Amino acid sequence: MSERHRIFIAVELDATLHQAVIELQHQLEAAGARVRWNKPGQLHFTLRFIGEITPAQVALVKVATREAVNEIAPFTITLRQLGAFPSFHRPQVVWVGVEDGAAELQAVAAKLETHLAHHRFPPEERPFRPHLTLARIRDERQWGDVVRALTRFRDIGVGSQQVQAVTVMESELTPRGPVYTRVEEVSLHSHEK
Repeated sequence: MSERHRIFIAVELDATLHQAVIELQHQLEAAGARVRWNKPGQLHFTLRFIGEITPAQVALVKVATREAVNEIAPFTITLRQLGAFPSFHRPQVVWVGVEDGAAELQAVAAKLETHLAHHRFPPEERPFRPHLTLARIRDERQWGDVVRALTRFRDIGVGSQQVQAVTVMESELTPRGPVYTRVEEVSLHSHEK
């Protein structure tokens, strides 16, 4: 069997916004949401999860990513407002939303989808919804505390950053959680004539 790689495409947080998100997690925990928070190294926007693929397919993902972002100019995102999936009152995934830049993130995800399909990758089943996952909750007994904390900080503004690149990442599953490695960073830039 050939070696396989678990691949996804992401937008990473810059240092300032990354720190602001970690501080938000601490505030929520201090407010009573004692859950398993995503570790600092796991905080990013997943634009497209690819899954387990061969080295040749990894090369195609890199090509598709370059093609997809070829004429996309850098843009700004602003993180604001807390939410949860499947609903605010049944929080299994806690997230912070994208106020400014959501349409641009969706456009990048759509272009990635188009170019990945061109290279014969099956389509994503769920539509892309711009959000940054903060925590996952497996025990419904924690919901009450989580909802109270989320309500307290629901409309919080977290910060902004310039999105200047999209990153092809590899995820290695370990007993301590996933470890992410950059495979290729693709800069955004517009080709103005």
